[in-house]
Amino acid sequence: MGHSYRRFLLLLVPLCSVLFVCLPAFGAPNWTQPTPEELKMTSDPLAPDAPAVYLYREEYIDVKEHYYRVYERVKILTDRGKEQFSNIEIPYVSRVWNIRGVEGRTIHSDGTVIPFTGQPYEKELVKRGGLKEMAKVFSMPDVQVGSILEYRWEYQCDDGIVFWPEWYLQPAVFVHEAHYHFVPMPMDVNSSNLIMVPDAEGKFTPATRLVYDPELPPGAKVRDLPGGFDLVVKDVPPIPDEPYSPPLNSFSYRLFFYYTGNVTAQEFWKGGGKVWSKEVDRFAAPSDRISKAVAGIVAPGDTDDQKLRKIYAAVMTVENTQFSRKRSEEENKAQGVQVKTAADIWDQKRGSPNEITRLFIAMARAAGLKTSAMVVTERDKEVLNPNWLNWRQLTDEIAIVNVGGKDMFFDPGQRYCEYGKLHWMHTQVMGIRQTDGGTAAVLTPAADYKDSVVERRAVLQLGADGKVGGTITLSMTGVEALRWRQLALRDDEEEAKRRIAEEMQRQVPDGVQVKTTELTGLTDASQPLVATLEVSGGMGTQTGKRILLPGTFFEANTKPLFPEEKRENPVDLHYPYALRDQVKIALAPGLTVEGTPSNAQIPFPRNADYIAKYAASGSMYQQARLLALGNTVYSKDEYPQLRDFFQKAGAQDQQQLVLDRVPVPASAANGSGATQ
Repeated sequence: MGHSYRRFLLLLVPLCSVLFVCLPAFGAPNWTQPTPEELKMTSDPLAPDAPAVYLYREEYIDVKEHYYRVYERVKILTDRGKEQFSNIEIPYVSRVWNIRGVEGRTIHSDGTVIPFTGQPYEKELVKRGGLKEMAKVFSMPDVQVGSILEYRWEYQCDDGIVFWPEWYLQPAVFVHEAHYHFVPMPMDVNSSNLIMVPDAEGKFTPATRLVYDPELPPGAKVRDLPGGFDLVVKDVPPIPDEPYSPPLNSFSYRLFFYYTGNVTAQEFWKGGGKVWSKEVDRFAAPSDRISKAVAGIVAPGDTDDQKLRKIYAAVMTVENTQFSRKRSEEENKAQGVQVKTAADIWDQKRGSPNEITRLFIAMARAAGLKTSAMVVTERDKEVLNPNWLNWRQLTDEIAIVNVGGKDMFFDPGQRYCEYGKLHWMHTQVMGIRQTDGGTAAVLTPAADYKDSVVERRAVLQLGADGKVGGTITLSMTGVEALRWRQLALRDDEEEAKRRIAEEMQRQVPDGVQVKTTELTGLTDASQPLVATLEVSGGMGTQTGKRILLPGTFFEANTKPLFPEEKRENPVDLHYPYALRDQVKIALAPGLTVEGTPSNAQIPFPRNADYIAKYAASGSMYQQARLLALGNTVYSKDEYPQLRDFFQKAGAQDQQQLVLDRVPVPASAANGSGATQ
């Protein structure tokens, strides 16, 4: 079990530290005596089937005293709860926080108390620059189903650090009661302890007010007391953990505090956009070095589209450190590398995703094309909350180029992203873009199902004994091609081959073995990515004179999406796509088709379509299948229709092909069947 927090920057002047950390907090001076009802509890009527429940949580932040405390009591109800809570992780930032006072005890259902007497160990999570995101980890003693776990710890920081909470109120399990308290640092523009907050580009301005953005459970209310802000919540359900959910933290109960120097949200985003846009223009200024580079890439007679394609291809050759390794300031200095403008990125042929995007913008502008930058969230992680005045919600930059009077969107910071397309996590997201009059909040375009097409072709031979051989050709464009290309960047081609075969193995019938023998188009995003797989093994179930085979070869072992009848969250299927299958099976002498599945078409108007066709002629069986998904986002109310579509498609995929088997002369049998 771990706690998840965000980190941001804040400065208290004249003190020298520079970190703002959003964290929860509180603590109790003494342990709590469990009640007989808590000890005997084997299940919770308020949380049926829960693996564990929080009996109580406290979190307390006191900025003036520079600490925050955490105290929790957890009842373990199942083995899954035991596994979930036996190890406790305390995340923190090295050189900023000191973890102290780690205490805990396990109370068995008979009242036996086993104190924690060990020492937490250190675990590195992420390293960013000179700071490390760490965790102290400790194991609770002798955890059993029925135990109550009780533990606490305290964060302590230096006097120069100001922090405030970003509380997510829905953890993974049900909470009976939780108490949150925040004692903020007083704001006084005339004080020596002037609070400075960062703007969009990290420049510090004086804070003038403390604001909070609440999304609270029914009946809960933040109280502004003389001793600080106080919140008590009761009977909080866990955040629903369902597949294909949108970023859950963006929709859960939460309470964010922050200091700001801006009066309104409109002023904040307008001011932040102005600072960000100015920095983009400075970095992407089409200097002499950029103009010279562009002159060597494009030809005088090129159309705007031809120029842009050449520039995009050239920028894609720059090493993207997201997929290799970001160099430290010390390494760059030793190599004489400096990163001040887009020209520096081009000269060193290396940069971060946003630096490469700005390089593309600089080159497109140098070629005379009207080009704007846009900064967005990542849709798989977060949805922009305009009421939370924190520019660092916006993380990724994309480019917009006007070609022939029409805006085209580009994602050059995503290595191997196809020309004129966005990574799916940057589609249908709100962000800030440059405009003629400054900046504006806009929504990125949705993808089209034709942008991501996967074609699976199988040419197979089936022997009378059930042995199968042949090849699979897997052709991909769009999202799936990008996924495998970027995986190969992070690892290598052999790992991509292995993983492709591993995924295909989970789809084909039992007994069939696949191995990737060739992978082409891995470094050329203008072409489909094509994988060739060798097929061997056997398939089918023999019953007397019959052999039963899956009617749909590629979906034989795929489980239908959304087996659950009820759902709490909206559905986000990430990106639209078209999946096309063609299967040909040559049957050995003595095998004839007795019955094929019935052709089917399952419409889901304005959202998706499914078509399956089957045919047999002589010794050849053929199957074709199309699944096209156009709409990717569905509300909770639309879930029954979405589920019904995939359940029907899944049922169709499980239809069987029936073959008859009759004896044949040995001479005929030796000339046919599966190739090995």
